[in-house]
Amino acid sequence: MSTKREVAPPFWKIPRKIKVFTITPSPGPHPKEMCYALGVLIRDVLKLTSNMRETKAVFKDGKILVDGVVRKDVKFPVGLMDVIEIPAINKIYRLVPQKNNPLYPLEISENEKRLKICYVKTKQTIKGNKIQLGLHDGRTLIYDSNIKVGDSLLIEVPSQKVLNHLKLDKGSLALVIKGKWCGYMGKIVDLIKGSFSSPPMVSLDIMGKIVTLRKDSIMVIGKEKPLITLN
Repeated sequence: MSTKREVAPPFWKIPRKIKVFTITPSPGPHPKEMCYALGVLIRDVLKLTSNMRETKAVFKDGKILVDGVVRKDVKFPVGLMDVIEIPAINKIYRLVPQKNNPLYPLEISENEKRLKICYVKTKQTIKGNKIQLGLHDGRTLIYDSNIKVGDSLLIEVPSQKVLNHLKLDKGSLALVIKGKWCGYMGKIVDLIKGSFSSPPMVSLDIMGKIVTLRKDSIMVIGKEKPLITLN
């Protein structure tokens, strides 16, 4: 199945009138409106190939890795904080929110390619009284019961080893991942509980301005500074 270019997410930055259709991301952990089809990222955004035939050949040869795993499907969905590596040209990118672009491919160094911050979307008790965490990129972990929904984890990919626990708490540094303030960072100054009629909110100090946003529009990235490169 293909997507009409005219209805593709605006941050894809693809020509809208040259052709009618483009690659549709496969169903996956990232919302359709908040991901790239990997083939679109390689061909149209990074411009590493010039047509679909070249793109498919690169994928077939196993030259594209996402979070340290070879991906051969041009429709594979990539989104927030995913790390894309192209060893043949020594390029590594992390998809990060920046102003006017929720998924900007930021080039990063070799020593960061195994680092990824994920926020916790779900938490449940499973068989054996173990705690299972569901992260924003679809992966699941059996981990510490002290971690709460909304906290973030610095993990190593592809091993999924947890390197650090970042609490959603006052004083933590957060990154806005969508909306008007997308790409901005700020210290958390208040956490506002939700109700039946309103969602949980978070107040951030962004460059001296107090901004109140939905809790699901931010993620914790560190304490005094981000634990990974984001700009």
